[in-house]
Amino acid sequence: MLQTEHPEHEIDLLVESVDQALEHIEAAGGSCVSDPIEIPVGRVAVVHDPFGNPFVLIELSKGRYTTDTQGNVTGVET
Repeated sequence: MLQTEHPEHEIDLLVESVDQALEHIEAAGGSCVSDPIEIPVGRVAVVHDPFGNPFVLIELSKGRYTTDTQGNVTGVET
């Protein structure tokens, strides 16, 4: 999921539909690591590509996070 505690790199992909993207990834040999969940701005899911590399699918169907000048999340813009 979206995280800030771990030093590993995280690849986030913005998609129009998490469900449709997940179907395509699974059809291509990838797998779902974490089922889609609701977040304030839409939905997210964590997947592995066919080679086992993880990435996060992000759907901004409910809005976007707003941030301050330091990049801290301050709210949700719908």
